[in-house]
Amino acid sequence: MPDPLPHDDPAPEIPRTAAPAGLVLRVVDTVAALEALRPAWQDLQARDPEATIFLTWEWMSQAFRANPFRWSVLVVEDPGRPGEALCLLPLKYRTRWSRSRQEFQTELEAGGRLLWSEYTGFLCHPEHEAAALAAVTDHLAAMPWVRFSMRYVAQDRRCRMFTEAFAARGFDVAYKDYLINKKTTDNLLCPQVDLPEDFAGYLANQVSANRRQKYARLKRDQLDSGAMRITHAEGAQFDAGLDAMIALWKLRWQEQKGAKTAERVAGNYRDVMQAAHEIGAAFLPILWKDDRPVGALGHVIDRQSGVAHFIAGGRDPAAEEKGIGQLLHFHSIDWAIGEGLICYDFCHGNERYKYSYGAVDTPVLYFEIKRPDHDPALAFDFICAGAALERMQEFLKKGKTDEAIKACAQLARVLS
Repeated sequence: MPDPLPHDDPAPEIPRTAAPAGLVLRVVDTVAALEALRPAWQDLQARDPEATIFLTWEWMSQAFRANPFRWSVLVVEDPGRPGEALCLLPLKYRTRWSRSRQEFQTELEAGGRLLWSEYTGFLCHPEHEAAALAAVTDHLAAMPWVRFSMRYVAQDRRCRMFTEAFAARGFDVAYKDYLINKKTTDNLLCPQVDLPEDFAGYLANQVSANRRQKYARLKRDQLDSGAMRITHAEGAQFDAGLDAMIALWKLRWQEQKGAKTAERVAGNYRDVMQAAHEIGAAFLPILWKDDRPVGALGHVIDRQSGVAHFIAGGRDPAAEEKGIGQLLHFHSIDWAIGEGLICYDFCHGNERYKYSYGAVDTPVLYFEIKRPDHDPALAFDFICAGAALERMQEFLKKGKTDEAIKACAQLARVLS
């Protein structure tokens, strides 16, 4: 476990909030408190049938340790069940300067987005879901923020219960689309392949005859012949393998996306795969031509749910060999079946190639909640004070003294 960050400094005691059915809610926002919450969190993630690896303590603790003062966790408990958590909602804080109102504002998102999690949502005890979500709604409605959004929620029922409760309170609720690549790709559709018990059955029943024959030729000509080979980056070789995957991804996309954007996105993929490696959940096959890597795929493996999540891949655009992606994806599906997994998840985006592997869409949700009326007392959370002070420094450096003065006045009000 990494050394504690400054976020371990003592924070003001946050009172517990009364909740329906005798439940109480407390806020965890320090690394020390997060560590103390670990047993209850792990117990809840094991109980929750809708949990994913991206909501586990092991995953989220990495995101939180790397981002002090940008997160909190709403924890619902029953005083009669000490040591248990009935619901957890990890939150991410964003600080923005409103030019129209000349004030800092706090926006909330799903906490998993601090680590680019593929899926977000709530951890809930299945026997106490409704009451626990009501407790979260009550507390969250009273917290200071102007906008709350969650993207990539794969929990339709919980999501609807949550947003309907806010709508009943008069908040503005909207479910949103999320189209990318010049609106040609729906990023709220996640193509997934149900995996059978053996790879031969998968090829026979879930892949078209044409694709099956093409793969058989590719495998015979490239892999069985020894012309190419596939290795797995693991153990001491993982970092080198990840470097190769990232380099191949940049080769494929840098010209199209631009150097700055490509570097940022590649950094996100690196963070995700490093986090998976830290908890033994990374799978990274590499396709080689002689001693040169020509393709690689990065996956996050959720063994509790039985899912292999494809995160990113790269291939050498100068490689003469065809079918690099096919060889790697079919190999990965074969490996996942051998590991006893039940789903190969292509994650966000309905790109056409994913369906040639027998994938079927699974939709996820993206919603936004806004307060109907502006209340300066509920616009800014003090946990964001550090980010606000950094922004004030920028104002002063750029000679924006009016903004700096108004920002100082706002922080003074918050502190008083």
